[in-house]
Amino acid sequence: MASLNWGSATHQGQIRAQNEDSLIAVDGVYVVADGMGGHEAGEVASQIAVERIRADLDVDGLPEASTVVDSISNANGDIFRAAIANPGQAGMGTTVTAIAVIGDNLAGRGAPNLDVNDDGKMTPIRAAEPSEALVLANVGDSRTYLLRHGRLRRVTIDHSYVQELVSTGHITEEEARTHPRRNIITRALGIEPDVKVDWWTLPLIRGDRFLLCSDGLVDEVADPDILETITTLTDPQEAAERLVDQANEAGGRDNITVIVVDVLEGDDPPDPTLEIDVVPLWANDVDPTPAGSLSIDADSHANALTGATNEPVAGEKKSDRGPKRFILSMVVAAAIVVGFAVFASWARRGYYIEFNNDDIATIYKGQTDGVLWFDPTVDSGGPARGILDNDTIKAIEARPRFSTRGDAVAFITTIPPTTTTTTTTTTTTTTTVPPTTVKVVAPTSAVTVATTAPRTTPRTTAPRTTAPRTTAAATTTAP
Repeated sequence: MASLNWGSATHQGQIRAQNEDSLIAVDGVYVVADGMGGHEAGEVASQIAVERIRADLDVDGLPEASTVVDSISNANGDIFRAAIANPGQAGMGTTVTAIAVIGDNLAGRGAPNLDVNDDGKMTPIRAAEPSEALVLANVGDSRTYLLRHGRLRRVTIDHSYVQELVSTGHITEEEARTHPRRNIITRALGIEPDVKVDWWTLPLIRGDRFLLCSDGLVDEVADPDILETITTLTDPQEAAERLVDQANEAGGRDNITVIVVDVLEGDDPPDPTLEIDVVPLWANDVDPTPAGSLSIDADSHANALTGATNEPVAGEKKSDRGPKRFILSMVVAAAIVVGFAVFASWARRGYYIEFNNDDIATIYKGQTDGVLWFDPTVDSGGPARGILDNDTIKAIEARPRFSTRGDAVAFITTIPPTTTTTTTTTTTTTTTVPPTTVKVVAPTSAVTVATTAPRTTPRTTAPRTTAPRTTAAATTTAP
């Protein structure tokens, strides 16, 4: 029987007027949901997500991995339908990252767990009989980290524009934290009728510590500082509260939610020189790209070991034609790199204008509707549809293209608005509104901009409270 100890904390931050995050931290189920959308929509979306996940996992005994993944897909459908039924909540969505104790027969499920054997190769860990394990799932840019042997590893993959730039080597992890497009995410619950959920199964390893968090933490606190906190503070509740405080001290520009989970009982820890490499799974599909691009060592801040080796595999001979093969492989690799660079340059070339979901004339960079994984990105905005004449509206609906940004800007800045001349006496009242955070969701074919606005009356809905900081701690034993 799995024995877990956990702590959680959430806070609206220093700028946001309300907390749009929601969480679950009870009974072997731990979820962080970061809502987005305007006018109460973000809060509604995250609350719908945690309520549906908790209801679906309220089963006798331990759920299966598929039950956890299905609960997230069901939450996506609930949010999507709620947005259609309530026009004021159009465009709402939420990220989600979750771990749960499961009782699965993992044999034959496509190598859900990978370990490194003596010759440096990844091999699957399979259970011959039903056993307890953990399932980890995520959609969006909320994260789950694993701390093992003093090493912090980010397990989840951010579904974001800047993560694509990091993965392709265009920017570093540190640059991603301050990139002007860091608010653009490429996947979230509630934006489209269906959503792909990344998920993993992991063994219960005694001494493992998991950190689940919204981007309000990682945008303010660097990973080395997170590592220092969760290795120094052994109590998970104290660690969760301290991380929230650190984010607020650094600016607190977004809502912050943190859950820290300790595995008290489980399998013996593996050899500390070996690192489990985790690969996201879908129904019958294994993504070849390892999850978690960043790993930090508590002693040296070195990258994690992957099990790869330059030594020949036992029983394999080095070829005498090694130099020739090396030269040939370098030529082929260079050709591939050049070809990809040319294609990427073309895919990102040019600009076009169209109305976004808020009927704002917007300049996009890239090919119209995108090419393969190169989606167009938002460059800048212009006037709203409501102030334009019919001829101008038709011109923008045709999505005109421009070879340079200057031409696109010139077009959008010279649009003549419709005007009405009246003589009125007005009284002007100036109101200062707290700044808001904008999170942009970019579906496959377009970019959707969802803007959140503060509201005056906070709503309280279990299991989340709207106090300046909600904390809870418990030791739970999953049945």
